[in-house]
Amino acid sequence: MNPGLLADYFDRSSLARELNCSERTIARYENQADGLPSLMLAGKRYYRKAAVLEFLQQRERKRNPRRAA
Repeated sequence: MNPGLLADYFDRSSLARELNCSERTIARYENQADGLPSLMLAGKRYYRKAAVLEFLQQRERKRNPRRAA
């Protein structure tokens, strides 16, 4: 992606590469009830890097202390 106005955004293919998953998985994340926020611009989806990080942080799970061994 070229720097400039969209420098703080991923497109779908670059986000999929960054997360090591398919573009279809990214689309599924968008369709979840509390899904990945995106911006549609000129027929293409973009994802703000800070919003992606927040989305991932919301999905972190804490370790179950009863299973600690």
